[in-house]
Amino acid sequence: MTRIVATFAFLLVITAALLSTGVPREISSRSFAPPAPATHAAQPPRVAQQDVALQSIPRTQRGIVVTWRDGRLERIPRAHIGTGIGTVQADEFGRFTIPASTRTNQVSIVAPGYKVIREVTTSDYVVAFAQPLNVRAIYLPYDQLRNPSTLEWALGLARARTIDAIVIDVKDEGGSVLPLVANATSIGMVGSVRDTFTDVEGFLDDLQALGVYRIARVVTFLDGWLAHGHPETAIRDFDGSIFRDGIDLAWTDPFHDLSRRHNIEIGVNAAPYFEEIQFDYVRLPTESMELRTRVTQAQRSAIIAQFAAEAALALHTVGAAISIDTFGQTTIIDHDDGIGQVLEEMAPFLDYYSPMVYPSTWSAGWFGVAYPPADPFTIVLASVTAAVQRLDGYNIVVRPWLQDFHDYQAQKLLYGGIEVAAQIDASVRAGASGFMLWDPSLNYHLGPLDEIASGLVPLQTTRAD
Repeated sequence: MTRIVATFAFLLVITAALLSTGVPREISSRSFAPPAPATHAAQPPRVAQQDVALQSIPRTQRGIVVTWRDGRLERIPRAHIGTGIGTVQADEFGRFTIPASTRTNQVSIVAPGYKVIREVTTSDYVVAFAQPLNVRAIYLPYDQLRNPSTLEWALGLARARTIDAIVIDVKDEGGSVLPLVANATSIGMVGSVRDTFTDVEGFLDDLQALGVYRIARVVTFLDGWLAHGHPETAIRDFDGSIFRDGIDLAWTDPFHDLSRRHNIEIGVNAAPYFEEIQFDYVRLPTESMELRTRVTQAQRSAIIAQFAAEAALALHTVGAAISIDTFGQTTIIDHDDGIGQVLEEMAPFLDYYSPMVYPSTWSAGWFGVAYPPADPFTIVLASVTAAVQRLDGYNIVVRPWLQDFHDYQAQKLLYGGIEVAAQIDASVRAGASGFMLWDPSLNYHLGPLDEIASGLVPLQTTRAD
């Protein structure tokens, strides 16, 4: 369990530990997350965010973020600290100061690669202990939330420790929004808030109780509901009509403030129920359109980076991590390819980067592979390695989406446990931290995950050169 500790005696111990070159006698691995006094007892994230009223405290608060690694305490640099009304960033030594103007009785810590911390405390100095995060996750689509047996199946996987994280749609490709996270804009568009008629909130509470890391997926600028409900936000075609892509779906214009704000508000509303908000379709459509003829690459990539910056500020304030999905090819190309995504421009604002490196999305010849779906190890190793190397020095973790569905290219190769295991192995060797499996039909091959959970296969290994 993650904790914030604030007793004076323990602070003295922490100080000694951080100054020591070895393991201090006062601290052992068993006191990694020592219990706080009753007045500062750790609370679940929902308690910290909802059940305890946010209160301003007009005094400066200072603290430090640490973890226990290899038998000693280590400082965690550049974590994001939120108070519900403001956010600051820790320095290279893990230290932070919250000014009196934005201090409250709530403190959240978001550090890439570590579990999110959310606590209620009135202490003027806090020590935040963070636990490493290295997830094995599956994806649960919006429509599957309607099926109680599916929710119980997912809980069963969590109880068995097959998974320790899950990605759940809260806004889908059509723009439909889960009632639990609906904002005023979606409520105002009759029909866009689509009920599942199941106890999703109870399901999320059960996941939390099982220690599952919960990721909310927000499909962003692909949004027919907003494009038609607020036509001023819609991307237009050359004839002035609302643009529709190759599968007849409408998109919203990222240059319009409401297009960005709508999705950020949904992310903020999801934060009490999820530790991380993952934005997908944060781009322009791939097809030709009027918008592309009047904006430059610099303008396209700048507006996508602006969205990332605006979302990060809002989410870090309320104690949620931010991630963005991209095409797998974005790990390799150094331009926006017409859709606005340039890795280095988005990276400063993200906690996690999740490229969709599915072998079936790569054409013949990439990385010297004649038929990429037939060599999932090489494709994932090369693309994830490229992402890790490009993001070296950024405060960000690479966590890819991996393919757990059958190949849809010419050979129609069947994907099973061997192919999934190969991708996981490649991702780990490339230097990624954790992974997510994609299969909307839920026919997951879970054998490799069970092996990881049982300790038969490590999720961390030496990175390939």
